[in-house]
Amino acid sequence: MFDLSFTGEGHMFGETGYYGTIKIGTFSEDFFSNNTFFNARQYQKQWLAAAERVLTNGKSYFLVNVYDPDMANFFMSWPCSVIDGTVYIQNEIISADRHCLNDILSFHTDLKEMEFTDEDGQKISTWQTDLHAMQQFSTEMRRRLA
Repeated sequence: MFDLSFTGEGHMFGETGYYGTIKIGTFSEDFFSNNTFFNARQYQKQWLAAAERVLTNGKSYFLVNVYDPDMANFFMSWPCSVIDGTVYIQNEIISADRHCLNDILSFHTDLKEMEFTDEDGQKISTWQTDLHAMQQFSTEMRRRLA
């Protein structure tokens, strides 16, 4: 199972935007996506492109919080990599001073290789799903955007 979806609109930390949920297997986490730069459809289009990139290139990232790049410090993402047929997914902040939004949106930003332990040897939170679930998500996103 893999899904990213918006569950409603609202406010958080003085910003307007969308409440959402990511589901990976049995794991589920809520998130907030501001709408100051991206609207719901722009997020969903990026998610579709990211899913298709996972399926064709084995590596991608789903953006869930995008600010105006002229004022942003970071963008929230869920990068993923396919290793031996399994899709591994983590949560990561993409630094705006190291990666410009246009490169991120066109997938010209090659984030570091996925690591499963940090520099101190501590396990990095990682979830996994399969390629079939990613294909189903891609199909569902095409339907939602139609």
